[in-house]
Amino acid sequence: MNDAAMPADVLVAEIRRHADVQQQLLLAAAAAEAAAINERAREKALRQLRRTQAELRATGAERQRRLDAELDTQARREAAARARAALDLVWPRLAPALQRRWADAPARAAWVEALVAQAAARLPAADWQVRHPRDWSADDGRGLQAALQRHGIETVQTLADDAIDAGLVIERDGVRLDGTPAALLADRARTEAELLALLGEAGALHG
Repeated sequence: MNDAAMPADVLVAEIRRHADVQQQLLLAAAAAEAAAINERAREKALRQLRRTQAELRATGAERQRRLDAELDTQARREAAARARAALDLVWPRLAPALQRRWADAPARAAWVEALVAQAAARLPAADWQVRHPRDWSADDGRGLQAALQRHGIETVQTLADDAIDAGLVIERDGVRLDGTPAALLADRARTEAELLALLGEAGALHG
């Protein structure tokens, strides 16, 4: 039966049914398209979220590295400042401390022994000239001779030197070992490095 032969009410019902079917098809297609759009948007949002999270982690890690570097730099500056303050405090006291050690008989004997040992390791074992302070005592002389004998040194000339108030100067053929306080402190950089090592071991530069 064609549309022209259909009764009007049947034709209307058929048109409505057809329209309903088309509407359902359109709604289903729209829902599917909407779901696809939502899925694509969700995936895009997830990708963006992951990128953002990665960027935040990278930024956070970089910030942490910068913070660690800044803290390390600050710690080094503070340690250097403490070291400088300690050296500035200790340095003026070294010369008087050496004078006090020389004035103490046991310490003076150890000083002489150390100098003779150093000279024996560097100079031939004869024909030394040893210059000492003017107030050199007989006991000091005997101590020096005993140290020389222990190291096998012969033919030594000893001379009082008004320019020396502490320590000894040992010479042979122009080679000179100066064990006076002024000479011991002459290389300030080396002395400060040794002081820093000692202060570090003692914990004086920490905290």
